[in-house]
Amino acid sequence: MSALARWFNRQGAQVFGHDMSKSSLTDQLVDEGVNIHFEVAVDAIPTTILNHPSDTLVVYTPSISTKNPIWQYLVTHGYQVCKRGDVLSLITRDHYTLAVAGTHGKTTSTSLAAHILCYANENITAFLGGIAKNYHTNFIASPNTKKEVSIVIEADEFDRFFLQLYPDIAIITTVDPDHLDIYRDVMGFEEGFRQFLNRLPEQGLAILHRHVAKKLLSAAHPLKTQVVQYALSDAPIYTSNVKINQTGHFVFDYVSEKVVIKDIELPVPGYHNIENALAVVTACLHMGVPPEIIREAIHTFQGVARRFDKIIERDDLVFLDDYGHHPVEITALLTTIRKIYPGKKITVIFRPNQHSRTQDFLIEIAQSLDLADCVFLLDIYSDREAPIEGISSKSILGKMKLACKHYAASKEDLIAQLAQTDRPEIVVNLGAGDADVFIQPIKEFLLKNYP
Repeated sequence: MSALARWFNRQGAQVFGHDMSKSSLTDQLVDEGVNIHFEVAVDAIPTTILNHPSDTLVVYTPSISTKNPIWQYLVTHGYQVCKRGDVLSLITRDHYTLAVAGTHGKTTSTSLAAHILCYANENITAFLGGIAKNYHTNFIASPNTKKEVSIVIEADEFDRFFLQLYPDIAIITTVDPDHLDIYRDVMGFEEGFRQFLNRLPEQGLAILHRHVAKKLLSAAHPLKTQVVQYALSDAPIYTSNVKINQTGHFVFDYVSEKVVIKDIELPVPGYHNIENALAVVTACLHMGVPPEIIREAIHTFQGVARRFDKIIERDDLVFLDDYGHHPVEITALLTTIRKIYPGKKITVIFRPNQHSRTQDFLIEIAQSLDLADCVFLLDIYSDREAPIEGISSKSILGKMKLACKHYAASKEDLIAQLAQTDRPEIVVNLGAGDADVFIQPIKEFLLKNYP
């Protein structure tokens, strides 16, 4: 939503917004000229909007409650109301579009694609699901206006949003089940991704991880467009000569039938990010970016906020922040941490995201958290659904085998319990939603108690 607000702002429209609470993101939008209010009352609606219903477009997400009085007023007083996806659908319909989908890795991959294309001086507009560190924003509009603009967009599967887009190139990184409150089951989830691929034109390109292709494509589910597959190995597009250099970065060769790009240095950690890079490189080559420019651009990529963010990094203490909230993401993160910091004790502070996801993946979440040495669980964050009876953070605790596991009822309770535990070595703040509000108090506690 904030990226779309920035797009409208760039077009010269008067942009107003309503949110439930302030955040660093809303502060940035206000600084950029967006008028945002936080009161849940009709009289808080700006006068400009109240006086001009026929000239106002109201854009919303499914997260907004239908009981919200502002929402109720707008839908009953003649305003044109549409979902965020409806607007982005119109934008992608009229422009060449690279859309990146997948349960995991889509934000990093979309950001990397946008960065490479900007570095190559292509004319792009990018809508990201996170803050690209190189640009400090989730909306990127390149200064080059001489070429026709292309769209780079994160194609989120939540609420079937990606089925409203018009991709010319589609990347799918993973299809691990998620959002089963919407898709019902694994078959329904995978069918959603097939429908996304079927939105490609015949002259389009589908770039699929080989595991994704195995799940989605078959004689019963053919695809009318060109398909290429990638993976670390055993795929037409793969890596060779993977190593870690003195700065701790992966260095690898990109290998396909037509192109080999040697010694690509990737600053973001994790083998999964090498695979993400393979997909993005394939897309950028298809869009005409020279191999040497791609190599240079990747070397300067700083990643995405809340993806393996190093808040504190000392020999005796590391504090990381990460957006991971799905059990596959948690497992990948903790496995990566073990490889980068061997022998270190890992303390995880986790705020689960959504009651339905917790219910659907209760065992898997517990098993992924068991990979840590000590875990603190906060209450489930839920911004779009009612609590489910019998499902809470304590439900996860009950399924965990780890001996060092705790429930924290609040920020204050968390800090108090941290003070009672042994000296930490690696601390990880983990979760989506508002999990970032815990970063500062945890950081202050660690610096004060372990200077």
